[in-house]
This record gives sequence, C-alpha cells and structure tokens, in this order.
Amino acid sequence: MAKNYSDCFYCGGIVDERLMPYELRWQGQLFLFENVPMGACTQCGEKALKPHVAKSIDRIISQHRKPTKTIQVPVYTFKR
Repeated sequence: MAKNYSDCFYCGGIVDERLMPYELRWQGQLFLFENVPMGACTQCGEKALKPHVAKSIDRIISQHRKPTKTIQVPVYTFKR
C-alpha cells in the first residue's frame, strides 16, 4: 500500500488518512465541512490537509455554494 502522507511534522508519528470534520473561520464566519479526507497523526492527533483538498474548500467558500445543512451553535462569553 502506498504511503499517502509523510511522518508527522511535530512528533514524527505515523499519519493515516481519515474522513473527519474540518472547521474554518473566514471573514468572521464559521464554516464546517464533514467527511473531509485529511491526514491525522496516530500519535499526537495533528491534522494535515493535502493542497488539492484545501483548494476545493476555498473554492466552495468563494463561490458561495449552498450548504448541505445549517446548524445552530451556542456561544458563551467566558468570565473570570
């Protein structure tokens, strides 16, 4: 089987591809993508996107595509 990712940049662990959620904050908005193929370190959990995946996400946002669904997220202000 071909290795799709190099070892983890941070800890040197093995990086496997998984389908995971990816969140992106852009121009004051939160965007959530489901089932994004990305590398995840089996040791420390660090995540990495391949360039073509990142470009696809950028294209979806810049073209203002209609989302699959919309969810509400509660927001809290932390007070010390």
